[in-house]
Amino acid sequence: MKMYADERREHIYTYIKSHKRATVKQLSDYLSVTEATVRSDLRRLESENKLIRTHGGAKITDNLGSNLNFSYRLTQKHSEKHKISRHALKKIQPQQCIMIDASSTTYELAKLLTETTMELTIITNGLENAVLLKENPHLTVLVVGGFVSQDSNAITGNIDSQILEMYHIDYFFLSANGFTLENGLTDFSLPEVQLKKQMVKESENVIALIDKSKFDISSTLSFAKISDITEVITDETPSNKWKQNVPFSLTVAP
Repeated sequence: MKMYADERREHIYTYIKSHKRATVKQLSDYLSVTEATVRSDLRRLESENKLIRTHGGAKITDNLGSNLNFSYRLTQKHSEKHKISRHALKKIQPQQCIMIDASSTTYELAKLLTETTMELTIITNGLENAVLLKENPHLTVLVVGGFVSQDSNAITGNIDSQILEMYHIDYFFLSANGFTLENGLTDFSLPEVQLKKQMVKESENVIALIDKSKFDISSTLSFAKISDITEVITDETPSNKWKQNVPFSLTVAP
């Protein structure tokens, strides 16, 4: 089946993100397209700040991969992320303390929470999430690093990651760049991975919001083993190996 250009570029980006680098020939063979087509796609992806072209190929550095254009990531798999987040919202009960990471998937959950009338405490390491959530007067919003004022975008106070030890966190909703049975949940950025490890440790329930494209892809750094995860919510049933002898619940959002 013929692949549209944007789909092809998404496959190229996903491949390089997984392998950290690739040659034009590797990508040409992988997608069964000409090397000229691959070079054109790499130029386009570089112009969008998604990768760095090299002699004969392209790469993604740790820093580029971790900060890759948040606004761009918000546009990718949007309907899948919304469906997953809508199902995740059903788990939350009034008066709970929940935590959400800084991923584009949990940003969809944050958008849904802007409409809630439940009284909740929400801890996040995502400034975009915090700025969005602070507009809801039913929510007490904290960021790792300080409080977010409801009257402005300022982060005030001097609260570091030790704040996590002070709260009983009912649910930690998070996503990742990749998810494998061997390495668990993985990501690119060392500082964020270090923080996520502590966030996982301090949470009673760890709920991973993972669209199907992230299964069987591993990034550089692991921050949660599969034994750390309470439930995985996804948009589509993954391969059979994910249904056998896993220590977490696997839910496909309707």
